[in-house]
Amino acid sequence: MIKAKIFTILFLVISINCIGQGNDWTYENFESKFISYVPTKKEHVSNKNFSYGEFVVVETKKNINNKPENFNYANYWNVTNALYALNEKKEIWEISLKKLGESKDGCEYLESFKEQAKFYNDSKELYDNLILNCSSFLNQKEIEFNLFEYVKKNQLDLELVKLIKNVSENDQKFRSVDMGKQHEIDFKNQKIIDSLFHNYKTYIGKSLVGDKYKSAMWAVIQHSNIEMMEKYLPIIQNAVTEEELSVVPFKMLIDRVYWINNGYQIFGSQAGVDLADKKTRTEIAKKYGVE
Repeated sequence: MIKAKIFTILFLVISINCIGQGNDWTYENFESKFISYVPTKKEHVSNKNFSYGEFVVVETKKNINNKPENFNYANYWNVTNALYALNEKKEIWEISLKKLGESKDGCEYLESFKEQAKFYNDSKELYDNLILNCSSFLNQKEIEFNLFEYVKKNQLDLELVKLIKNVSENDQKFRSVDMGKQHEIDFKNQKIIDSLFHNYKTYIGKSLVGDKYKSAMWAVIQHSNIEMMEKYLPIIQNAVTEEELSVVPFKMLIDRVYWINNGYQIFGSQAGVDLADKKTRTEIAKKYGVE
């Protein structure tokens, strides 16, 4: 009788845990469910994938300060990759993917990192539909966007904003459809950014082009070569310090540089790339003044 009761209790605990880990995640409660989520290693999940997924979960909770309202596009991207690596149910990580597509600046992530998305083939229909919706949404936003009002309201230089707007649009022009054509455009963009930096002696960020285009220069650098990335890494760091750019793109650039040079990343923004050991991650984060 006692053994039967113990078995019943254990069964209930396991059942409740399983429910808590997946069966009742919804679009509405996704963020709060994630905050209480604790990864458990599943049988067919490699140590590498589990380590990556667990790290991203911990880092994301830290970044949002355990507050659902603090989720942004980068968090949704990272969480989608983490839940996929941890082999959570498709219906769970696809919620995060949907929220990414509907979040501010999420469309840029979907288009920019389609080739890196390990989960793409397992969610091709949803992913492609989100990109199509993004195109319609962005086209509508562009129709509604008045460049002259934007420049006047923010007291910006019209010609500079026109130029950086063109750079930003070209950065995504063929990225998800034809990388051969995109590479040619990327090279032209890189020359423009070098010229702008030579003229202005600073990062072309919020003060010069406003919130809408403050990440345009970073995007060109992120999609460039290792020489350009390393050249502008301290410039990007200073831009973050001066609040000309948010810290998320800076972390992504650091990850890209360390991935290319060392084969590992620091902050977990690059899907499928090994994380550095904890000691190295702590040292690099301290070196660049980011958590």
